Formats: sequence, structure tokens, C-alpha cells
Amino acid sequence: MILPQTRLLSSYWSVRLKSVTKLYGLLTGSIRGIACSPQQANEPWITVTPRICLHDVPTTLKAGGLSPHSPVTLSASLIDEKGTEFCSCAHYVTDGAGNVDVRTAESVGGSYEGVFPAGLLTTLSPAPHEFQSHRLFRRDTSLPWKIQVSVLDAHQPPGTKADVMAKVEMERLLMAPGVRRLPVREGRVRGALYLPPGDGPFPGIVDMFGSIGGLMEFRSALLASRGFASLSLAFFDYDDLPSTTENLDLSYFEEAVEVLLAVPEVIPDRCGAVANSRTGDILLSMATLLPAVKAVVGVSCSTIALGSALTYKGKVFKQGLNMDELTLEQTNRGPWVGNLQQYFTTDNPAMIPVEEADEDTHFLLIAGEDDPWGFKHSLAPFRERMLSNNKHNFETILYPGTGHIIEPPYNTLNNQSFHRHLPSKEHLTKGIIFQWGGNAQETCTAQEEFWHRMRTFLMNHVQDESPWYQHYLTQYTPNAPQN
Repeated sequence: MILPQTRLLSSYWSVRLKSVTKLYGLLTGSIRGIACSPQQANEPWITVTPRICLHDVPTTLKAGGLSPHSPVTLSASLIDEKGTEFCSCAHYVTDGAGNVDVRTAESVGGSYEGVFPAGLLTTLSPAPHEFQSHRLFRRDTSLPWKIQVSVLDAHQPPGTKADVMAKVEMERLLMAPGVRRLPVREGRVRGALYLPPGDGPFPGIVDMFGSIGGLMEFRSALLASRGFASLSLAFFDYDDLPSTTENLDLSYFEEAVEVLLAVPEVIPDRCGAVANSRTGDILLSMATLLPAVKAVVGVSCSTIALGSALTYKGKVFKQGLNMDELTLEQTNRGPWVGNLQQYFTTDNPAMIPVEEADEDTHFLLIAGEDDPWGFKHSLAPFRERMLSNNKHNFETILYPGTGHIIEPPYNTLNNQSFHRHLPSKEHLTKGIIFQWGGNAQETCTAQEEFWHRMRTFLMNHVQDESPWYQHYLTQYTPNAPQN
């Protein structure tokens, strides 16, 4: 990434009205609002509202032109970048007018039951002929999800192609119009920077995933679509980075913060950070050691160093838990789990000293109550350690019915998946299937609530509380768009 030489402050408000209108349509779900299957009078039909939208926008499905009080199936299917087919279905009984509206109708079988408007999206899983532990996520964020939704006669099993009475294709985007993706290769730092449309200044976020390795960018793409400059950061098993997490130099993450804050479109005096699972120890270490990191969001977050020696400026900051001590058990369904509950204690020497963070550094930690890995047990020691040091700059949330994986809304429930890496477990270097827990409807509710809460939290503590940004607002007055 080549950084521009000047900070173009005066052009912050110069986004053209046409681009703004198009972006607003995607954000609110109003662009191309309704799509219908081709139909003749009194023939079956299905509508999707909106048909094209950002992936975090809720969608309404309606079907009609069907026989009254008759069994029908709504099905969804897509093909991911690797050619794997995912599908879901729901069994409905039409009303007296021969219609189905997923906002009010109850599914009586299939991939879910009950009233669940987002059910077809969040229960997408590998088709019966596919490997059942594939994880569905978009690798190329420039490509929309294209999901075929069909009305089938009678109650059909998942993956059925026969008896299609009407169909329509929805498109769900990770990148709003005008969002830019810039590959990052600055010094040691590797990743991808996502910038919203316009010249900024935008609140900056460092975005990291857990021990999956490589680079996962879908959350950064959506954050940029919602007004954040998000650096999707790789830290192992990517490009020329180390292949394992045995030793992690926290100076690498400090350098990443410096790269982000040097971008002219980014508010330069502070940033936020978001991390999942294994990277929780990195996240909390950043909050503790780096003055510029003022808002951290931990998702199923480890509050202790896991499987790595964390070093900073040539010294060991925390020696991580030896993961060979973790006992893995195989569930009745086949996947494996390992419960970390016993390690989440306030006196564990591997716990990150979060109480040492600056008073104006804020924490939002969440976990799922149905997480079989026990990360929910990290919240109480974290609270105890903060309160015992008279620190109140934090919030913790436990979501019922939710497992380890908590993603942006309408991502599919990832109850189990093939996982490539577990630090220090030599016999697992080729990967293993892990169980993640949770059920679809409560996970969907949690993801909707958390996505809004996280964005509000980051905007408040990165943008609104930034002295630089407040000074900026006193110097520059927005110009009203010209018709």
C-alpha cells in the first residue's frame, strides 16, 4: 500500500450526491427493493425485498399464487468460491389466500421450525452430497453472495431440485459502492485495508480473527461499508509471516496500528481493535500496552495468553498456556472440543493485565452461553479484575443459545467446521473438525444485536471521543449537497 503524502481534510464533505444516493440505498436496503419470479396470472410467485443489499440488511421473503392451505417448501442454495454447494429449506403451509410470508408464517420442518424471517440464510449448510464441515464465508469480498430461493411443491428435503414452482436470485454484498480495498505490505505488516467512500476522516479499526490463520476480510469489508477504515490484519500463515503462533511479537501489532493511523483518510490520534477467540490475548495486550488503542471488542475472547510467548520490545510480556495441556474430547456427533474453563481465573499468571490499560481505553467483551470451549467463563474473571482495580470502562455480554462463532448478522450458523491449526498441538497440524455450539435463531438474534452495539461502541470511543476529531469539527463545516 502506498500512503498519500497529504491529509485531504478539506475534501471530507465532497462525496457526490449520486454516489451518496446509491450508497444510502444499499445501506437501508431500498435499492432495487423488490424482485419477483417471472409469473403469469394465478401462477406461483416469490418476492425478495430487497433483492440486492448489503449482507447485514434483513430480507423479507413472500410467496403466493399457491393453493390455499397446501404444503410448500421454500429452499435456498448457493455455490461458494471453492465450488461447494450450500442449501437450506423450510416447510410451510400456505394461508387461506395461498400465500406465505416468512415474517409471520411458521415453518413446520426442514432446516428450522417456527417464525424465523432470516432462517433460510442463517441455516445454509453443506448440501447432502458435500463434506459437512465446510465453513461458509466469502473470501473474495468483491463478490456478492448470489442465493437462489425457490418455492417447491409439497414438503421436500434439503437440496431437492425437483418440483420448482417459482424462483428468484438475491444478491448480498460485503462491499458497498465506493468502498476501496488496498493490499497492505508496509514494513512487516501484512493485510488489507478497507476504506469507506469519500476522503474521511474515518475512525480506524484493526480487525483480527483467531487461530484460523491467513486473512479473513469479510468483517472489514462490512465495517468499511458502515463508515470505518478497517485494517484486516494477518499475523501468521500468510505471505511471508511465520507459519505458527509459537512466538508473537507484540511490536508487529504496534506497527500495524502505526500503519493504520498514518493513512490520510483515518483519524490519526486513536483507533479501535476487534478480535476473535485465540487473538483475544493479542487484543487485550494491545489495549494494555499501546496508548493509541482506545476501544477493543473481544468476540469469544481469550483473556489469557494461549499457546504463545507474547514478547514486547525484546522482553517476554506473557508466557502462554501450553496447549498440550488442553484435553480434547470427541463429541457424540464426531467433532472435537476442548474446555478452557479451568484456566480462566483472576490469578492465572497468563492473564493479560487489563487493569493496566489507560482510563480512557474501553472494553466490550462478548461470549456465547452455548460455547463448548468455555470462553464464557473468561468474562467473570475479567470483570473481577477490573472492578477490584476500580476500573469501570468496560462492558461484558453473554448471549443465550449462542456458541463460539459470533459473526456479522445473517452469516450462517457455524456449528462445526474443519480447523487447520491449534497452537502447539503437533498432532493437529493437518487440521481437525471442531464443535462450536449454538443454535441458529438465537445466534442470529445475538449477531443482529451485537453488530449494532459494536459499531456504536467503536464510533463513540474512536471517533466521538477523539480530541483530534473534535478539533477537526471546529475547523471544518459540512457543505450541504447540491441538487
